Amino acid sequence: MRNNVYSAINIVGLAIGIASCILIFLYVQDELSYENQFSKSDRIVRLVGEVNFEGHQDQFAVTPPPLQDAVRKFPETEAVTQYFFPGKQTIWYQNQSFNEDNLAFADTSYFKVFDYEMVAGNPATALAAPNSIVLTEELAERLFGGTEQAMGEVLKFSNHSYTVTGVYHDSKHSHLKTTGLLSRATVDAELRADGQSNHWFNMNFYTYALLHNPNQVVAFQAQVNDLVQNVVSPWIKENRLNAQMRFIAQPLKEVHFDTRYVGDRSPSGNISYIYIFGAVAAFLLLIASINYMNLATARSAKRAKEVGLRKVVGAERSQIISQFLSESLLLTLVAVLLALALVQIFIPEFNELTEKHFASDFFLQWEFLVALLAIVLLVGVVAGSYPAFFLSAFKPSDVLKSDKQPKGGSATLRRALVVVQFSISLILMIGTIVVFTQMHFLKNADLGFNKEQVLVVDVPNGDSTLVQRLPALKQKLLQHPNIKLVSNSYSIPAESLNRTLILVEQDEKMVEKTMDIMAVDYDFIPVMGISMQDGRNFSQEIQTDASAGVIINEAAARWLGWTDPVSKRVQLSRDNISDGNGKVVGVVKDFHVSSLHSDVQPIIMVLSPASPGYLMARITPQDQAATIHFIQEQWRSFDPRHPMEYFFMDEFFDRQYRAEEKMLTVFGYFAGLTILIACLGLFGLASFTAEQRTKEIGIRKVLGSSTGSIVMLLSKDFALLVVLAILVASPIAWYAMSKWLQDFAYRIHLSWWMFALAAVLALVIALATVSFQAIRAALLDPVKAIRTQ
Repeated sequence: MRNNVYSAINIVGLAIGIASCILIFLYVQDELSYENQFSKSDRIVRLVGEVNFEGHQDQFAVTPPPLQDAVRKFPETEAVTQYFFPGKQTIWYQNQSFNEDNLAFADTSYFKVFDYEMVAGNPATALAAPNSIVLTEELAERLFGGTEQAMGEVLKFSNHSYTVTGVYHDSKHSHLKTTGLLSRATVDAELRADGQSNHWFNMNFYTYALLHNPNQVVAFQAQVNDLVQNVVSPWIKENRLNAQMRFIAQPLKEVHFDTRYVGDRSPSGNISYIYIFGAVAAFLLLIASINYMNLATARSAKRAKEVGLRKVVGAERSQIISQFLSESLLLTLVAVLLALALVQIFIPEFNELTEKHFASDFFLQWEFLVALLAIVLLVGVVAGSYPAFFLSAFKPSDVLKSDKQPKGGSATLRRALVVVQFSISLILMIGTIVVFTQMHFLKNADLGFNKEQVLVVDVPNGDSTLVQRLPALKQKLLQHPNIKLVSNSYSIPAESLNRTLILVEQDEKMVEKTMDIMAVDYDFIPVMGISMQDGRNFSQEIQTDASAGVIINEAAARWLGWTDPVSKRVQLSRDNISDGNGKVVGVVKDFHVSSLHSDVQPIIMVLSPASPGYLMARITPQDQAATIHFIQEQWRSFDPRHPMEYFFMDEFFDRQYRAEEKMLTVFGYFAGLTILIACLGLFGLASFTAEQRTKEIGIRKVLGSSTGSIVMLLSKDFALLVVLAILVASPIAWYAMSKWLQDFAYRIHLSWWMFALAAVLALVIALATVSFQAIRAALLDPVKAIRTQ
């Protein structure tokens, strides 16, 4: 209480650092807990596929259907399950209808591999009968008001009706993002009729295997390799496909942090976030601990006589060390109590930032209590160790003499610690500036298409009559003056495209390639504002376009080595090309169908005027609410059974940068916190320096020094420390942000102004902090200053 300013600085700094650590601990613990709801998670592997066509390698989270029966025969396998997503489905129950995108067809082995907690129903038989559906507890509550009420109810889909045979609890801490499971027995006959069940290139099924022992992954992978060599490769050769394929067994715990595979439906975690958050937590605690060490050693002169007297009356050095470490631990404990209050205040904002749902009773978990105790001990000992050992080393004969007062510890060490503090702060400030600049670049880059003012309506799968009536709806919408163009397509930018096997003309022969395919209508290119580079768009006047015409992008032309691509032959395995032969009618300029993390990929467009997927309308910015209302009315008139779901293209595309937006927010918050804690310490040191030099300041004023010169005298040393921190932080920040930018195919270049801006901000903040105490000292009455003891 006697040194309340210094105590407040230490407690507040430590509280902010510990509160940040607590929030980061909750985030890291949550991320690392994925798949923990499955008791057999250490024995489950996901099979992923790699396909190589002429050096072009694709990695898929999906695999072919025959893989399940083949893997089931391995001696290491206890159970195997496969599931697939049929696309967004409209469900009707009584007088309500809704769309669900996360319903999957699964077999009876699903609950053998994934032992969900069953709230109702028998997991062994729930998916056995055709037309059965098992719901998550959340969906059952939403639809029926409870799990018991859900059992036996019938849900109507476009093509089938399903009876609810079970309800399971999903903790949401899994990459398996399903809201319900449909019995695969319902569609098995259709799959066999299509010949899909024996086709090794039909990559649409997610395959998981439960092993007898968690140590059998290597042996299981060897069996998979033998399968590829003895079965898959001969099949590829028999079907005259110039490709190589392999499958990889991926432990379940690794799936959440792996973003390499095409077809992963759930948002993956980011292991770099774990490292970044962990580093930030360590930085904040380090800066707060440095404050404690700096202020404690700087004020050592005030406690020198206390230490001397304790030693005179018999205290051992170990007792003095224990005393100061106990003080440090006690102060840290007070900071922890304040930190817990701060966490309770800011946990809603943290939930919004991380898109998670941390409860306010987190402190009741034993893992959290152990981590909190570890933080108290670590911070208390680290922060108090140097002051304890420094103060306990005082000799009574020296400190009890008035002419031999300690100078307040090593000034060199204090300066070094201040440099460390501001170096960390500057690294985060530079990171914030770089991430902000990159985000601005990403959102304003030329994408090759116009994403603004495009309203997209989701067209559900499964209703053929709905799709056939789309042209009539488009004509209705075009009657509104604010709707300029309307189109429909199977896929849109920012959504994963289907990759297909094609034959293309090269050196007067047809060779195999794989390429992303887009099924579009006649108006897709003008609606999206894509420019033609060569040839023409699809035309309703030319009948052969519907049966044989294709359009490619510039990337495809370059990849295929075509200098004159128009009229080149292309062979596609699709029904609406009657003889299997097509030709290129046009080339569009490159446009991005995915984020700027990756280069533009080769794309082939095929004509499909009545295709499920999406309906797009380019609208004017005037009176958008009325335009949307008109579209909704026309949709209800056109199809009252299916609810209309819509979004804007620009918002949908920008969702791909959600991870970067989070990083920007994280950097911004924590850069501000590190600067705040560092300035708290700087404020304390400036106050100590001014107090220590009170007589000197009084004498200088008597001799004619101005207030400005005294402020400069007290501030210049701290300014030099910040400049040194700038020199230390700049190369570290340059290296770190250069590595981060490498994840983007299209990126900004690091510029000097980013470092200069951070440096000026840090210098201004530091000088403003120091100047407050410097001006206060400079304005002190010189008579009072000289009388100071």
